[in-house]
Amino acid sequence: MGLMQSSHNVTLRIRTGDQKGAATDANVYVILYDTSDNETEKILVDNFWKNDFKIGALDTFNIQLPESFTEVKKIELWTEQSSVELTSSTWFIQTVELVRGFTRKSVTFPVFRWIRPSVHYSLYPWDTFLPQNDPDKEQRENEIKYKREIYKLKYQEGSPATLESLPVDEEFSYEYQRHLLLTKWEGILKNWFTGITTDSWKKLDDLTNIYYKECITKPKVCSYWKEDTWFGYQRLNGCNPKSIKLCEEIPSKLGVDEEMMKPVLKGETLEGLIQEKRLFYADLEILEGIGHREGFDCCAPIALFMLNSENNLVPIAIQLQQQKGADNPVFLPTDDWGVWTLAKMWFNLADSSYHQSVVHLGLTHLLMEVVVLAQHRNMSVSHPVYKLLAPHTLFLLAINKLAFERLASPGGWIDKTMTIQSGGLVELFHKGLQRWDFYRDGIPANDFANRKVDDPKVLPNYYFRDDSLALYNSIYKYVSSYIDIYYVNENDISADWEIQDWIKSMAVSHEDGGLQGLPKKDGIGHVSSKEELKWILAVIIFTCSVTHAAVNFLQYEEYGFPANYPSMLRTPLLKDKEPKTEKDIIDALPEKDQILDVLSVTHLLSSKGTNSLGYFETRYIYDPKALGCITNFQSDLKKIGEEIRKRNKTLHIPYEVLDPVNVPNAISI
Repeated sequence: MGLMQSSHNVTLRIRTGDQKGAATDANVYVILYDTSDNETEKILVDNFWKNDFKIGALDTFNIQLPESFTEVKKIELWTEQSSVELTSSTWFIQTVELVRGFTRKSVTFPVFRWIRPSVHYSLYPWDTFLPQNDPDKEQRENEIKYKREIYKLKYQEGSPATLESLPVDEEFSYEYQRHLLLTKWEGILKNWFTGITTDSWKKLDDLTNIYYKECITKPKVCSYWKEDTWFGYQRLNGCNPKSIKLCEEIPSKLGVDEEMMKPVLKGETLEGLIQEKRLFYADLEILEGIGHREGFDCCAPIALFMLNSENNLVPIAIQLQQQKGADNPVFLPTDDWGVWTLAKMWFNLADSSYHQSVVHLGLTHLLMEVVVLAQHRNMSVSHPVYKLLAPHTLFLLAINKLAFERLASPGGWIDKTMTIQSGGLVELFHKGLQRWDFYRDGIPANDFANRKVDDPKVLPNYYFRDDSLALYNSIYKYVSSYIDIYYVNENDISADWEIQDWIKSMAVSHEDGGLQGLPKKDGIGHVSSKEELKWILAVIIFTCSVTHAAVNFLQYEEYGFPANYPSMLRTPLLKDKEPKTEKDIIDALPEKDQILDVLSVTHLLSSKGTNSLGYFETRYIYDPKALGCITNFQSDLKKIGEEIRKRNKTLHIPYEVLDPVNVPNAISI
């Protein structure tokens, strides 16, 4: 292996993964095959002067080829035990790259696999094949069998399928572990510093003493949390922007009438608002009967909102329980200020419970775990769809494991800081998942249309809707252009047994751990067309990126001021209109240590630690035919971001969370 390279020399570059245990001390061998059916001898890949194949390393080797050798079409690679004791019996390779002589022409062989000892692997340029077109079907089938042993499922009746134990290659990379650790310690130090410097609270303004410029930032909401316009804005652009609906008739369970509403509506009527499509409602009946902390109250409220003359959505009536009754009054903005403020806080307590359980944990984290597990168990890394989805499922399984171990476990953060505690949280996300439909609720245009809030003329200032639709359309365009490369027609879809097995495993009943709303044929999950596959993939990418960003990254801004979006209230549920003082509101708030726990964790959850949408941490797509899809996607996202930033300059409260630069590719926190 001389320093000078002829046109018959190649440089072999092998990148080892960043996963725990990815390195190897084994002897590595390759055989190269060319397009003329020539092959090299068995070649030991080794730099004798250094240790190769360390975690995250890029190792380079020079190989001299025979004079007659043409373009490399395949690499056969395997490992054999060396004479020394191995650090690891397996080895995770991300990519192998060949660079040809003075021409510097390169070709990449994506691997993204654990290389098991003495198993011979065939690697191909770009490594992107439908299963029916794969030149090594046996290797592919063996790979899926192996992954099914690693990704074993755990079933609990009525719950989505989950992972029995976390495979090592799903653990956080060392770089991301470092980011999480630094952020965690930052939160702990801020919490500690705030805890020793905060005096007792006697009035609402004292709550702002927990924030220090040098230590922990003050949420902007501190200055306007009391305003009715903000309470309405939360329904549109807050942590839970998915409950507001157009009201076409007053629900019979809501105890309002025209006479009662006269002082509130000031010359307008409920019937008039309905006719003008200016009346809306949010109904959290899903919380009825949910278990919660002993000695504390929870509620299942319903509220009416109107679009006022300034195009602001404002609350006009709040009922804290589902059934009308003497001890369940309808609270109005004309009531005593303290009473009305507490009514809004109780509504937001219910909303925050629904947000954490269903909107956030259930319909992003747990929903997508079903998809990811089915993907690993039924789809080869060589599948073009696997490569499309992989950047958007990064760290999901590890994050979910961490969430249940640290946050949702008995005695964990949720038990300490939320009225519903972990038991109620589980009840709620089961209810939410039972109701969710992939087609009806997953495609954002369908969701907004079903809630009849899709028209900006009917409901303006709904920035979550506007940005979601723009981003979904760009994602769908990206997916569509990519899928069209690999599937010529519907016959290619039908012949793709990996895609069909993937859908079949997900499209089972909720009781069997599946998801509703996926296409079926003869009662079994089945994709019949390219269009069906496109919208399914677009929904998955949209949920992992856009939806999760919208419901996750505003948490500190919402929960960070305890009176704005409480997760627990200590005083009994409001059941009458006896005037309340500022002290009553203070007394309702959680203990100081609970508030600081909420601040610390929501601050961590609101931190973005991975790349922006369209710019991937790990590149899986190397096929030259598909690279233009990514470039066009990035261009579309850039334009959307420019429009969002232009709009935000005109807003009193900018909606920045769905600017593509703020949207990660995956559920990674």
